[in-house]
Amino acid sequence: MTEESLLKYLDFLKIECLRHQNDKIITDDEINQLNIEIIKFKNEVKKSSFSKDIRLEISKIDFNLNEENHNHSKFKIFQFLGGLQGKEFKKQENRKQRFLKLYNDLDTTIFTIKSIL
Repeated sequence: MTEESLLKYLDFLKIECLRHQNDKIITDDEINQLNIEIIKFKNEVKKSSFSKDIRLEISKIDFNLNEENHNHSKFKIFQFLGGLQGKEFKKQENRKQRFLKLYNDLDTTIFTIKSIL
């Protein structure tokens, strides 16, 4: 993988995060598809010979798509009032926040890598 393809791959992941985050519902299938792309990306990075600075920046990205612990206490009232609807709302909001965080991490990493190059 070259530096140019690295930037393109990071940009692709960033766009995918934004696209999924703007959906009304983020499904388990969408999360699995993005996880597959993240695994492919990580494998390509391992095979490549980037500088330590670039590898360090890539390692700072939090690719964990587990939606727990994001907006944890905000939506307790919805859970109490809405039952299952409240749980689903909380789950979707947590997923959207997780995708937004990953989007921001990717955006920051792209900017930093461009400045390194």
